[in-house]
Amino acid sequence: MLSGAKEARAYYKDHYIDLLTGESHEFAVEGWLSLLNFPVAEHPIEKRVVHLFYELGFLFENLSEEIMSTDLLAINIEYTKREELQINPDHKKIILSLKSAPHYHDYEKQFQKGHKELTEGNCYQFNLTGEYTYDFEDDIEAEDFISALWKDPKKRGAFASATYIEHFEQLFLSNSPECLFRYEGGMLSTMPIKGTMKRNTDDPREIKSLWKELVLDKKSEGELFMIADLLRNDLCRIDLPRAIVTRKKAMLLVPGLIHQYSEIKVPLSQHVTLKNILEKIFPGGSITGAPKKRVMQILKKLESRSRGFYCGSTLLFSKGQIEASINIRSSVVDFKKRSLSYQAGGGITLLSQPQHEFLEMTYKHDSYIDTLTL
Repeated sequence: MLSGAKEARAYYKDHYIDLLTGESHEFAVEGWLSLLNFPVAEHPIEKRVVHLFYELGFLFENLSEEIMSTDLLAINIEYTKREELQINPDHKKIILSLKSAPHYHDYEKQFQKGHKELTEGNCYQFNLTGEYTYDFEDDIEAEDFISALWKDPKKRGAFASATYIEHFEQLFLSNSPECLFRYEGGMLSTMPIKGTMKRNTDDPREIKSLWKELVLDKKSEGELFMIADLLRNDLCRIDLPRAIVTRKKAMLLVPGLIHQYSEIKVPLSQHVTLKNILEKIFPGGSITGAPKKRVMQILKKLESRSRGFYCGSTLLFSKGQIEASINIRSSVVDFKKRSLSYQAGGGITLLSQPQHEFLEMTYKHDSYIDTLTL
């Protein structure tokens, strides 16, 4: 756990807020991005957390007109202390009351509009998402949510994170299993997830049966290979054109679900900067689609909302290593409104059926909410 923030800023398109003082300053977000122009092989700050919000990706794709002045684009926090996280085993039980959820009728309309873009050749895959909102009781605190997620290591994602921002009175809580990139020892890797099936138990026989079914599913395979190829090309554009797929199709188990993923790696030369990497691969292809720029424009019209923290990335820095998640299975908990916002979705291809995709979205919703509340 990191604590004792010495600098904390929230960046918007044309200003930033000092999260320690509450003061607002005129400042273009490009100025902050220039500060990320340091070689990843020599990154200078270890006790640092960076949250990149989905809409920042429009800037990297030269679509800044799609960014609203109210869109939060990044949070940068530098800490002074690293200590062991203390979990409260007697934390208050998280009880959530559903306030709103995607309706199938509305989802099907979005699906059909997006599917038309596929049939007309404007894209090859798009990741359609929906939003769920919940209310919770006044006595529930940020520590209760964090303890609920951290109490069972078997249910915690490999890239789980939690950041409470006092200025906003919000908790950014993620149980992400997905890696945007990992840098270590001169090697950059990424791990796109595509393909999902619901599982009811940890029984190896059920897992083996479901995995066999998932491996043979042509829609899931095409979805995974398409995004793996997109990311291989993204990695090649960063530095040396030597990115290779090191795992073509592998199993990943998360609470209530079985996924498949690929792994792609590329060696980096000493001069490659963090900004170089982010410009080429953020936001992740698995939560946008292909081709990325066109799909992001399509999704902006289909979804009619900002994704924000969801589908953004959380970067953690340690000596000789940088890890960046993709913030799926993630929520924003607002203690002013006593509300929780959670978003979920999935990739749509020509072979997709709206009923199946809507059901997959609910499975991903259940995986996260059940982890917090059961």
